[in-house]
Parts: sequence; structure tokens; C-alpha cells
Amino acid sequence: MLSSVVVQAPAKINVGLDIVGSTDDDHHLLRTIMQTVDIYDVIEIKRNNLGQINLVCDPEVTSTIDQNLSYKAAQLFFKEAEIDDYGVDICVKKSIPVASGLAGGSADAAGVLVGLNRLYEADFSLGELCDIGLKLGADIPFCVLGGIQLADGVGEIFTPMPSLPECYFVIAKPNESVSTKEVFACYDKIDITNRPDIDGVIAGVVAQNLEVVASHMQNVFEEVVCINSVKKIKDLMLEFGALGASMTGSGPAVFGIFENKLKAKRCFKAFEEDYLDVFLAVPVDYGSVVIEES
Repeated sequence: MLSSVVVQAPAKINVGLDIVGSTDDDHHLLRTIMQTVDIYDVIEIKRNNLGQINLVCDPEVTSTIDQNLSYKAAQLFFKEAEIDDYGVDICVKKSIPVASGLAGGSADAAGVLVGLNRLYEADFSLGELCDIGLKLGADIPFCVLGGIQLADGVGEIFTPMPSLPECYFVIAKPNESVSTKEVFACYDKIDITNRPDIDGVIAGVVAQNLEVVASHMQNVFEEVVCINSVKKIKDLMLEFGALGASMTGSGPAVFGIFENKLKAKRCFKAFEEDYLDVFLAVPVDYGSVVIEES
């Protein structure tokens, strides 16, 4: 019987994001292309034999424990697995910035589901873990699967896509943060004048043409998130040779896509001087994965 597992949970970016409608219960219908990148939170889960879930995040996050997605994921896992004799200590070591559009909370929740599935040998399939995760948040199923996926519905209907050609992402988060809930609420109050061309992004991915991908990258929420530094970051990335730049998720983090590694490194170094959360990343073809067990 395993006593502990360590899970690596990658961040995600949206290589194009649009809202295409709503459900009868007022959930937004998405059409987006999501890609995991090599920025990771690391989650250590140990049995404690105390009959309780203890959660620690390093650095601390602002949400109370009963609002934390990782804690909720653990609770829901034990319920769905019908496991009554449980007790775990969960330590989340965070590198993915919170409230950034990089799915840090969702990645952590996915990592908890994947880790507990291995620790307790529950034998849920990835699809079943996705179904459990969807009850907590629309991004969690993708964070379980990872890679590059076209996501429809509320974000739970996936179509796998060919891997991107070799490329590099510079990702920078403005010093401001935004609330996903508030961004969606603001979206409902305005008329979007310029809709993203998700089919154009798909065509570029299928053709393995980064220039086509970059020329069609767009996030519908950029008209909603009124943070001046989002445009400033995008413009500077383009000056440094990015093929294209876009906000990810509900923001405000911005990524630029580069074909040339040297140009990407130069851009990364320039942003390091002014922004706390800056990353040089590459796409990865997996989601949350167990990297150690004992």
C-alpha cells in the first residue's frame, strides 16, 4: 500500500478563446484551444491516518480551506470513490500565479484527483476523473488530460489536436489580478465587436504553421478586461519578435509565441525587470501526472 505520492500539475494557456452561447442554466458555452505548458505546481499527498484532510499551500492562497479547489477535489474524490477510511496531508507548492488565467487552482484540483486515484488505487479512468473534476470547475477536466485540445461545451467536450511545432512561450502576468466570475459577468453586459477565429487557429495547428496559428490567436475577454498593461505586454512581446501575443483564460496573464528561442529568451529577460511573474515555457503533451510514489 502506498503511503505518499507527488504529482506535477502543469499550467495551461488558451491559444484562442471564444464564447459561443449559453446553456439553459446560464453557463457559458466555450470554444477554445487549450495547451499545457511546463510551468508546474507540485502536490505532495501523504496518508495521515487521522480521518481528515489537511491542506497547506506554499505560498499561501487567499481562499479559505472550504473554498479551495484542491480541498473540494479531495472531498469529492473520497465521496465518489466511496472511501470512508481516509486521511491525507496535502501540500501544494505553487509556481503558477493565482488569478492569472493559467488555471493554477484547476491544475491543483486535477493533481489532487490524479494523486488520490493512485494513492488509494481507486482505478478511476482519466475520463472518470474528468467527470468528477467537472463538478467543481470547467478547466479541471482539461488539466487532468493536458496536451493540446479543442474544448467545446462548457469546456468539457474535447477533440485532441496535433502537437504544436517546436515553439516557445513567454508568459507575463500584470501586477493586477482579476476575478473570473467578474469577467464573465462583465462579458454579459457588453457587445463584443471582434470575435476570435478559432477555426483559423485550428487550421494553423493542423497545417503545423505557427505563423497562421499566431495570426488568428485572440481572446474574447480582452475587450472585457480593461487593464492597460495587457496591451502594453502584448505590444512589447511583438517588438521582441513574437509571432503573436494574446491574453490567456479570463486573464490577465499574456503569452507570446516564438519560433526562435533566442528571441524568446531576450523577451523573457526584458520582462523580468518589471514583472514578478514571468516565465519562459514550452508546450507539453500531458496533464497532471504522478512523478514519485512511496
